[in-house]
Amino acid sequence: MTEPNRSIWQRLKKWWQHRTTTATPAMTIKDGVWIEQRGHGHYRLGLASDALEQIGDISFADLPIMVDDDLLANDDILEVESDKAVENFKTPYAGTVTRVNEALVADPNAISPKHQADNWILDLQVA
Repeated sequence: MTEPNRSIWQRLKKWWQHRTTTATPAMTIKDGVWIEQRGHGHYRLGLASDALEQIGDISFADLPIMVDDDLLANDDILEVESDKAVENFKTPYAGTVTRVNEALVADPNAISPKHQADNWILDLQVA
């Protein structure tokens, strides 16, 4: 079925945009934290590769939050210590923590700028 009043280029562009749309949500980055929307009001937050490259080799990580904690925007969610600096990462949104990545604290060496998706800190339910 043809679409009236659309040029071949408009139809081709629409087809290409539909074809190249990925099923995985895009990540946005704010203050060294990547944010991925995983559902309505549900977000996963993690450490951005760029921030990790600037920090250097991480020797210590402190995760001061637990599941069911209520956070305000700009609350600390992770503190990392490296050979270059101590950095506190903050949540961009207020919400309730639904899951935390304890592996970041157990093995700070596992935090890697090469595997950004594995550097998730927490899942947050925003009201």
